[in-house]
Amino acid sequence: MNTLDADLIRRAAALGRLRVDTVEETGSTNQALMDAPLGAPAAAPRLLAAARQTAGRGRRGRAWHSPEGGSVAFSIAIERRVGAQPPPAAVSLAVGVAAAAALTRWAPDVRLKWPNDLLRARRKLGGVLVECRRGPAAAAGGPTERIVVGIGLNLLAPRDAAVGQPACGLFDAGDVPPRAAEAVIGALAGAIVPAVERFLDEGLGPFVQSWRRFDALEGEEVALVDGERILASGRSLGIDESGGLRVQAADGVRVVHSGEVSLRALDALRSS
Repeated sequence: MNTLDADLIRRAAALGRLRVDTVEETGSTNQALMDAPLGAPAAAPRLLAAARQTAGRGRRGRAWHSPEGGSVAFSIAIERRVGAQPPPAAVSLAVGVAAAAALTRWAPDVRLKWPNDLLRARRKLGGVLVECRRGPAAAAGGPTERIVVGIGLNLLAPRDAAVGQPACGLFDAGDVPPRAAEAVIGALAGAIVPAVERFLDEGLGPFVQSWRRFDALEGEEVALVDGERILASGRSLGIDESGGLRVQAADGVRVVHSGEVSLRALDALRSS
């Protein structure tokens, strides 16, 4: 089994306050960080990376396949003290922008598909899963909130038919360079942690224009689907300032938000 080097990840991230832990195998890095005890005050950011996940999860409970040596799977926990405000919405869009920008070092053609997919040439490269947990209110101040950002990324194009959609890898040549996994994880972490912290301070506004530059489907015909059912179709108008996706449908402009439906290119659905 390939063991990830925590020191290499830490150096690539260049964030002195980031705690980095690696394991050879776990069910889900997101679940492991979600289940870790919550304390007060808020802890420093923590990254957990696994050489192999056995029960990785994607959006809406879908399985995420992480073949050993051909992908990276890691999660980052970022904590803060909160008051009565609701959990942050649309943080996955800010994470997507940060991840895409970091990955252009290896793949200048990386793009985003709302709300949380990383693509190359319309094929899935990776995905983002953001989950939140809050502890009980402390005696002084509000509760601790933990935001866990999970990233699954293909280093090589998966051969498993269970993926269920066209997929690709970060490295087209067919071989993963030595220690590339640590370099990729570190670069992503070094971009994602400050992006989440900026989002928590300033909201989605600073990320909207960058998202639009990376948007893989803006201006194209798309379908909004729930499982196998097409709810509506129309032309994607990109995201609004709140992170909602605007679609010009036959009955007018519809705005949908993350978690409600999935987005598919209409021509891909017709050909499948």
